[in-house]
Order: sequence, then structure tokens, then C-alpha cells
Amino acid sequence: MDTIAQFFSNIRNGFFELPPSRRISLAATTLATITIILGLIVWTNQSEYKVLFSNLASEDAANIVVKLKEKKIPYKISDNGDSVSIPAARVTEVRLELASTGLPQGSGVGFEIFDRKTLGATEFEQQLNYRRALQGELARTINSLDEIQQSRVHLALPKDSLFVEEQKKPTASVTLKLKGGRVIRPDQIDGITHLIASSVEGLNPADVIVVDSKGNILSRKKDDSSLGQLSATQVEYRNNFEKSMVNQIQSMLERIVGQGKAVVRVSADLDFKVMERTEELYDPDSPVIRSTQKQTENITPLPDATTGRGTESKLDEVINYEINRTVSKIVMPVGEIRKLSIAVLVDGKYTKDSKGEEVYQPRDKAELDKLDDLVKKSVGFSAARGDQVVVTDMPFRPSSEDELGPPLPWTKRVSEFAPYMKYVITLVVLLFLFVFVLRPIINLISDMGRGQQPEAPAPQEAGEIGEFGEAGGLGEDGQPMADHIPEKTKILTEIDLIRQMAARDAKKFAEILRNWI
Repeated sequence: MDTIAQFFSNIRNGFFELPPSRRISLAATTLATITIILGLIVWTNQSEYKVLFSNLASEDAANIVVKLKEKKIPYKISDNGDSVSIPAARVTEVRLELASTGLPQGSGVGFEIFDRKTLGATEFEQQLNYRRALQGELARTINSLDEIQQSRVHLALPKDSLFVEEQKKPTASVTLKLKGGRVIRPDQIDGITHLIASSVEGLNPADVIVVDSKGNILSRKKDDSSLGQLSATQVEYRNNFEKSMVNQIQSMLERIVGQGKAVVRVSADLDFKVMERTEELYDPDSPVIRSTQKQTENITPLPDATTGRGTESKLDEVINYEINRTVSKIVMPVGEIRKLSIAVLVDGKYTKDSKGEEVYQPRDKAELDKLDDLVKKSVGFSAARGDQVVVTDMPFRPSSEDELGPPLPWTKRVSEFAPYMKYVITLVVLLFLFVFVLRPIINLISDMGRGQQPEAPAPQEAGEIGEFGEAGGLGEDGQPMADHIPEKTKILTEIDLIRQMAARDAKKFAEILRNWI
């Protein structure tokens, strides 16, 4: 305890012996250091927040905040008010609890509007509430898509008419607000239109208009004919056909030259014209009896007739022949191949030289001709169509970096240790402050405080100088008695002695200087 008390006493005495300017600077430095340390401690113990829900409507955000306040769960709201964050340890638990209460509900109202029964509601109010509920449910479903941030659905449902001719068709319009940097694909637009059309009785997908937040029309009225439908998908059909051909050729070649040693590209020219042909053929060599008509007439004279003619017979036969006719109605296939262009690149062979290094060797022409013939047979090559097939070899052995794969970005490598980084940073900063700030300040103040306190005389070691050179003592004129200084201390110059004397006691050193002068 005495040592500790002596230590703090030295610090106190040394601090008050400093000039005022140095005391202020040391106090400010110490206060700043303590503030940094406290800030690091608070930052280290601070809970990590994660997003509970994002892209919330204002109503949902308000309801979620109320529930969090009831459960006394700390939360943070984003600047635009559409995201709520809570401590990471409770994200899953709170999501399940809020889902059990029906939150978030999404923008608008859904069929929960009928949970609140109102007495005296008219039929018009019921129909209006049904339309609102249907629009809200459709908007919530559309908002569940990854690319959609917000949507609104408007339905125009006409009244039922007693006459079919006067019955009007329902229509719908959808407004989409996409997330930043997202693009919605045409097939997703078709999915939204068919979703709405299937949810409303009597609604046709062609009567659904989809626009974005800038007013651009995303859906187009489509032609119901087969030609219009084909024109919308012919590019996709061509890409799928080329991809199928590439997979077919490459899988065969890799079994021969090795995995990853063949590259295939196919360009197909397809005919998407829709043609119908009707043929009517006649075969005169094989007539067919269409109808036959026979008429027989017998004439017998009367008994008293004086003529001598007997019985007469008459036969009329008419045969109608029909020429053999064949009528054919032919619909030409869509996407017929007009021309194929195929390029095949295969890797060569590698042999080791005398130094053990691999040397590239191109494949011989006979082997390339065999590969060319295999490719032609596998795709149904037709010279009459003008098909082209080129097979060549080039070195494309991957480098060591390619074999290892691209390096992971540093963000992904560091993300695994992110939870522990703040503790490491805090420890490093604390060590830096202690070694380079606090320790030098404490030592400086402690040394100055120790120099102000009288100490009992202790035996001096050889070569050690006491206060102002007490090893030799001072003469009558205040001069140090150099004759009595041990030999090991004589190597100190007079400047060194003066510096040590001045550091020990400034007041006594001033008196000695006056005596010397």
C-alpha cells in the first residue's frame, strides 16, 4: 500500500510542479484519451442492429413501431421511414411474432376490411369495399416480387347487364415502382397481367395495362393470331435452339479431347414464316365409277296382231366415272433451318521436353478431319443448305491463376471475421494509447514528483552520482568536488553533470549558477 500511495503522491507532486501551460496540455491529452477509451468501450458493447422489414408502407411502419414499443424492444428507423431495424439477436423471433399478428399487411387494405362488420351498409358500399379489397390483395401479391418496390392496382368492374350485347368488359391498370437498379423482364410483365386477369372474372389479359412510375407503358396489346405470338418469341426460340446444338456438340467432343478442352459456337438461320399450302391432285390412270344407271325395256305384241314381229327387248346402261383426286392441306413448319454455321475450337496436345516443361503440340490434320466429320454427322449437315463447319485447334491451357479460380474479394474474406473486428480494433487502440500516451505521461509526472521529495541518503553505487554529485560533495564555493568523484563517473562531461543537476532541482541549480557567476 505504501508503494501505491507513494506512486500517486509522486504523480500529484510532479503534476503541480509543471508550468501551467504544460499542465493544461497534459490534462487535455489525458481527458481526450479517457474519452476515446470510453467511446471504444461503449462501441464494443453496443448491440448490432439488423433490418427487420424494409420497403414498408407508412401504415405498416407505424403499426410495427407500436408493437415494438409494447414489447419494449429497441429499434431504429431509416431516414426515409420505410425500414425498421432491431438488435440482430431478436430479428427472427420478432418477425415470427409480427407475422402471427398479420404484419406487415402491405399497402392498401385487403379482405380484412370485411372483418369489421358495419350495420346498415348498403349494397353499393359492399361492392365498393369488395373492389378495394381485391385491389389491395393484388397489389400485395405484386409487391412480393423481388424487383417491385411498390404497386397500385385499379379495377374497372362494370355492372351486370340483362342483355349480353350490352355487357361491357372489365379492365384493369397497374402502376409499378421498381427498386433502384432493377429491371423487370417482359415475361414478368406477362405474369402480372395474367395474374390480374385470372383474379377478376371475365377479365382478358389484353385488357390489362401495366405502366411504370414514369408513365412508360410496359405491357403491349398482343395479336391473338399465331403469327403475332410467334414474332414475340422467335428470338428466344432461336437462342434455345443454338444452345441445344452447342450442348449436343460440346458434350460429344469433351468425351474425346477431354473435359474443358472444346469450345463450340453455333449460329442458326431459321425461317419463321408461317405458310399453308393446299394441293389437289388428279390421277387419270385410275378412274373410279361414281354412278351406274341401267334401263331395260321389253316389247311383246298383242295376240291378235297381224304382224309377224315377236318380243323385243331394249337395254340402256349409263356409267359415270370420276377421276381420282387427292386434296392435301399442308402447314409448313415454323422455325425451319435455312443455314447452320458452326465453329469448333479444341485444345492441342502437351508433351514434356527434356527440362520437364510442357510443350504444346498441334493436332494433326487427320484427327481434325475426323472431328469435323463427327460434328457434321451430329447436326445433320447439309451442303445444299449452305451449312458451314470449321474445326481448328489452338492452345488455351489455363494458367495457374485460372486453375485456382478468381480470388475472392476482400470484403467476402473479411465478412467472416466482422463480428470480432471491433474487439480487435478496441484492443489495438487501447494498447496504443497506453504505450504511447498514458505511460509516457505517467512516467514524466512520476519522475518529477519523485525529484521533489527528500529521500534518505543511500549508499551510492560505483559510477552513480547522487543529487548534484553528492558522491564527491560540493566545495565551499558550491563547486562539485571532482577529486572525490569515482573514476567511472569522470567520463561524464561537465555538460552532462549540469543537465543532471538542473533536472534534479531547478531552485538549487539557480543558486549554484549565481555562486559560479
